[in-house]
Order: sequence, then structure tokens, then C-alpha cells
Amino acid sequence: MSQASRWPALLRLVLLASSPPLAAAFNNPPDVDIWCGKAYRATNASFNPGGWFEDTPYADADSSFRLTAKPRMSIYLDTDKTAAVLVDAVAPSTANTSSNADDLLVTISLGDITLGSASVAMGSSSNEVPVALASLSPQMDPYTLDITATSLSTNATLYATTANFSYLPYPDSYGSVARLDNLYGGTQAQRGKNSSWVDIYPYTYYVQWSLYWDANVSTLNDFAATYNMIHIVPTGTLGDTPFPWAQFQPYLDRAAELGIWLQYDVLWTPDNVTSMVEQVTTLRTHPSILSWYQSDEPDGKSNPLNATGLAYNTIKSIDPYHPISLALNCYDFYYSDYAAGADIITPDVYPISTNLTYSTEYLTPCNATYGCCGCDDCGAGPTVFSDIAHRLDEFRRRDELIGWAKTQWFAPQAFGNETFWTRYPTAPELAVMTLLGVNHGAKAIVNWDFPTTAELAGVTAQLAGLFNNSAVTSFLIGSPRTQDLGVVGGGGIVDAAVWVKEEEEENKTALVSIVNLDYDAVSGPVTVALPERLSVSGVKTNVWGNTTWTVEDGAITVAGGLDGLDVSVLIVTLG
Repeated sequence: MSQASRWPALLRLVLLASSPPLAAAFNNPPDVDIWCGKAYRATNASFNPGGWFEDTPYADADSSFRLTAKPRMSIYLDTDKTAAVLVDAVAPSTANTSSNADDLLVTISLGDITLGSASVAMGSSSNEVPVALASLSPQMDPYTLDITATSLSTNATLYATTANFSYLPYPDSYGSVARLDNLYGGTQAQRGKNSSWVDIYPYTYYVQWSLYWDANVSTLNDFAATYNMIHIVPTGTLGDTPFPWAQFQPYLDRAAELGIWLQYDVLWTPDNVTSMVEQVTTLRTHPSILSWYQSDEPDGKSNPLNATGLAYNTIKSIDPYHPISLALNCYDFYYSDYAAGADIITPDVYPISTNLTYSTEYLTPCNATYGCCGCDDCGAGPTVFSDIAHRLDEFRRRDELIGWAKTQWFAPQAFGNETFWTRYPTAPELAVMTLLGVNHGAKAIVNWDFPTTAELAGVTAQLAGLFNNSAVTSFLIGSPRTQDLGVVGGGGIVDAAVWVKEEEEENKTALVSIVNLDYDAVSGPVTVALPERLSVSGVKTNVWGNTTWTVEDGAITVAGGLDGLDVSVLIVTLG
């Protein structure tokens, strides 16, 4: 089929004409190569790259609290029976909450129509306030809902905010729709309005077309036998213009037959979105589409600051039924500008076998204003892995200050023997990176990249079994997470997190993930305590790792200590 017949030329012209112009390229002195805004060649001097994140002040400087709101699900459809808005009445750490401990009545409205209300405790977060969908008509543009908080004791309106709320007509021509859960961060997908929503914890690799896929369409069969999503990096002939649809179509057909999900990597440049518009328009109805991947490390490349936002708006105008993702490589370079271009932010932190303070590739120091070492501004903690937790935590902290809804995925390092990286990670190192990311809120794992070593392919095949196990993922994307659990023993470098199913009244269970970040063994005993309100009564299942954990005084413990880079994932019963 010709390019002209695949998507309407009028749509492309309207989109391009209505888009604001790109911001001019910036931060690039003449003849100076930069990464993350920083000069990195020995022939160039250091300069201040700018773009450092500044903590956003609370909306009301005179208030001790901040009211924020976002929809529970990123989109609702006219087939949904219920909906909710998540409301936070958050106190800054400096606030004296005891003097403002007044419950609030939160009301959600559209004009004069009240859509829902609920009592919310001052200082609380993630309160679900129901929204009456029967009072709304599905439409393509998001509604802007008004949220007010009234004192229950004085009846005075104390706070107000707004929230965008997408309530869409079901797209009957689509083979799939997908959305994000803004409460627990999970991904839901549905193939047809008569099908059930499916919860997914995506686990996969970035896989370059020219290094694997284009050998034969049967590569999809092999990959789908292990992984639940594919990400085809458009190298080789997939970068051709016009796009080689005839070559690619058999892969699309086979993906649909296999039922595997696809994060589709759209092709575009900051000054030309023609290919992106064509591909999204053509593929939006395909049953394998789970999400759109619109940019890979735009911050590292110093793309125009509004480029990702323009791409996001263009894709959403064509297809509001699938989330959009991108990967960020820099620790702190215009985060709010680049992250504006996606619903899903994937930090890629590659710390293994690289010198974090001196570039062996460019022979310069690496710091906040100079150099490129392959892991931007890394070295934040006591171990080589600490930057993974720090990056995820810091990005989430910024998201909360900005007040927008973002889901975090994570890209562990599964490559080596190139440029900055002197070797591939080992299987234990990759397991540590992966579960550390999970402990700190990653709701999908996309390893960079495949093909990889036989050792890493083996451990990721095993990890795929973990993330395809509904007994595990029902915790990871269906229940609240508490990180940084108290650990006695382990020298301060054992990381632990817990997920608890709040809806369980009897036989309550929890998932606990414990990661030793030290290459050396840790002498025992090592004890992990759950939050104060929780007490462990038994270890039900060890779903990852061979360490034998027991229960002592409501905590889990291992008398003999932990091996270096030990990872344990347990399902425990609570008493």
C-alpha cells in the first residue's frame, strides 16, 4: 500500500500547521560537542550547562498544605462503570500539621454539576474520590474538573485545584487500548470492548532491528516464548524513507497472532514529524500496540526543550488510547521540559564497569558541569548500584513537586565491552539492578539491549518468569509499596521493600524484596522489619533466590547472613 493511502494527508497538514514552532537549539557553544548539556572533549573547557531542577514552591505560599488531584486511571472509556480521582492534601515537611488537623470535604464538579465527594484527612494522600460517569458524555478532549476542599468544622472552602480527566468513546476500530493506573503505577490493556482489562508488568529488552529481528520473522516466536512485550529499535532498514512497510508487515501480522505486546518506537526528528504521524496513524488500531516510545535520551542529545512536548501532543491528537513513553539519560538537565513529553519516564542508569569520575573515552573528569562517563552524575551512594535507587527516587520527588502524573519504568544495563563499559554485567549484577529498580518503584523493566551474553539471556529468561507470575505482579502493580524498610545487619547496604494487599481482610499476605548491594557476603544475622502496623507470621513462598528466611518477633531474618549480591523475593503471611 502506498504511503499516501495509509494516512490522510489533510490530517498531517492540520497537525503540522497547528503545532507551535520548535524552540531553537540551545546550550551548544560553537564547535563544542555536548552530552547532558556538558562539554565532554578535552579540547573544550567546562561551562555551566544550566537546567538544574529547582524545587517548585507550593501553590499557595501562605498555606501549610497543598491540594493536588489526578484521575485514578489515565483514561476512562464509555464502557467503564466506575471512575475516581486521586486527591492528596499534602503537608510540606516543615508544616506543623497538629495545628491544622481538620478533616476536609473534597468535592469534584464540572461547572454546576457535582460529580462526587468524600471526606479526606488533612495531610493524607492517594484518597479515591468517586466520579459519576453518568453525568458526563464521552468526548475526545479531556474534561477540566474542579476540585475544592472544604473544612468540615467551619464549612469554609480552604483549597481548590483542577484536574484533567479523559473520558473517551470506545474506539471500535481499535485492536487494543491501554492505560496507566496512577495509584499503583501498573499498566492495563484490553483487546476489544467485550474483553476484560488485563494487568501487565512489562518485562523485555530493547532489541535492534538490524542485529536480531530482520533475520527472520520467526525471531518473534522465540522472543514471545519468554517475554511479554517487544521493543524494536528501528535501526538498519527500519530507518529508511519511505518506511519499508512491506518488509515490516509480516512482523506485525505475526505479533498479532502471538498476542505479544509492542512498545512501538516511532521515528521522528525535532524538525520533521512526518514519519511519526504516518506510523502512529497506521498502527494505532493494531492489536499489539501497548505504548508509543517517542524519544530515546532527548536530554542527553540536548534536543530543543519543547520537542518532546510537541511530539506528545501530536501523538495524543492522533491516538489518545495508548500511553506514551521516553527514556531519560541525564540526572539533572531540564527534567521538567523533557519529561513533559511522556506518561511513562524510563531512566537508564548504566553503572557497571565504567569509571564514574573520569572518562576513559574522552580523557576528562566527569562532574556536574563537565565530562561524559556513560552514567551521568553517578556516584551518589556507597555502592555502584546506589545511583539506580537515587535516580528513581529523585525523579519521583520531582514529579510530586511538579504535581503531574508519571509512571516510572527502568532500563537496566545488559550490555558492555564498548566505549565506557569494559565488560558486560554478570547475571547477579543484572538481578540486583532489576530488583533494586523494582524496590524503588519501577513498574516495568526494559533491558538495554539484546542480543546479549548467554549468561545474561539466561538470567533474564528466569526473571521473565518472575514478572509473568501473577502471584508476584498482583502485588507489584496492584498494591501499595513501602520502600527503605528497616534492616538490622548488612552494614546499611541491604535494600528492602514490601507490597501489601490492602483489600485482604483475612489471611493477609505481603511481597517482600530484599537486595544485598554489596559484592561481599554480609555476616548474620540480617533482619528485615516491616512497617510498624505489620507483623510477619510466616514465609509462604520464596519466589526468587535460595536464601532461607525465618520469622522472629514479627520480622524476617536470616541467621547465616547474605551472599554477595544476594536477591530474595518472598511472599509472607501477616499476623
